[in-house]
Amino acid sequence: MSKRMLIILIVFLATVCSLSAQQIAEAAKPRFHSLEQIALINGTGAISASLQSVNGLSLGNWFSGVGVGLDFYRYRSVPLFFDVRKSFGGQNGNKLFLYADGGVNIPWVKDNEPVFGIWSWPVKADYRYKAGAYIDAGFGYAVRIRGGNALLLSTGFSHKYFSEKRTTIGVGAENQDVTNVQNFTYSLNRLMIKAGWQF
Repeated sequence: MSKRMLIILIVFLATVCSLSAQQIAEAAKPRFHSLEQIALINGTGAISASLQSVNGLSLGNWFSGVGVGLDFYRYRSVPLFFDVRKSFGGQNGNKLFLYADGGVNIPWVKDNEPVFGIWSWPVKADYRYKAGAYIDAGFGYAVRIRGGNALLLSTGFSHKYFSEKRTTIGVGAENQDVTNVQNFTYSLNRLMIKAGWQF
């Protein structure tokens, strides 16, 4: 092998190695991303919507962040959750991804229903709501746009839970107050279809 060919081979190998090292270094740098999503929710006897904002860091094909939402399904609530995603595909192309969210569902009920006594008179009622679990998991597809942005389309299963303690005070026989305590639990399973933007 001539010296000229040896020099060209060494330069070529050095260039390839430096590009690979640069790509590895780029992939090893964590990057901030924000995911803004709107969801259509379908469950037993109700169709509704949800808004979500997730902010976090990506490293290679992994992403993890913290999210907050506004969930209008049946009873309005605010889910606070951790989000973890794993992408499959090329570094610069469109990607399939799996996601899993877990956290707490905080009820934010708009209006309390009036409670009536036996003679249809309103009675005093005290409503106490307690937060419960929030879970959401599924899969999706990210369509890459210029500048590192992406259009997100996904579908998954979601569960939200919370409880209510309702205390009513009415008038009984001989005008004495009668206190009644009722406990309700709301365990809601839904299918979610989401569209969003990642930047």
